[in-house]
Amino acid sequence: MKRLQIICLVLVLVGCGTARTLVIEPIKRPNQFQRAELVENKATVTVPAAVTEKFRSVVETGLYEKDAFKRGGDLRIVYTFISHNPGSQFQRWFWGGIGNAGEGSLVIMVRYLDASDTELAKTEVEGRIGSGFFGGEFDEAITKAGEALVKFTVENFAAH
Repeated sequence: MKRLQIICLVLVLVGCGTARTLVIEPIKRPNQFQRAELVENKATVTVPAAVTEKFRSVVETGLYEKDAFKRGGDLRIVYTFISHNPGSQFQRWFWGGIGNAGEGSLVIMVRYLDASDTELAKTEVEGRIGSGFFGGEFDEAITKAGEALVKFTVENFAAH
């Protein structure tokens, strides 16, 4: 009985954030880059500054501070927020992640361009939060989306 209570407590405390990357236009030329520049386009929806700042921070940490890329314009990563719905933290908490109650999500379109502005690939990165401690923080969805962008970029464009 005690084991079941512990398992239930852990499930309530853990944030349930996920992300996925949809490849809209596949990579046209498999180039390896040492330098990359992160460029934010104007969002097509209203997005709070805290969300865009958090996302950029996660991506910059993954790209630059972990030495995947140096700063520069060889590869331009142009991203645009195209969907933002923080959901309801109360509903996520109240329903405990049952169904999609209170689910929050954001979608970012990402274009990869070389120095001559040739589009190399186009993706959409989606982050979601469905439950967690006191309903889970929307920051988890933002972090997961940023990490997904970094993973795709490093796997497909970084010089190894």
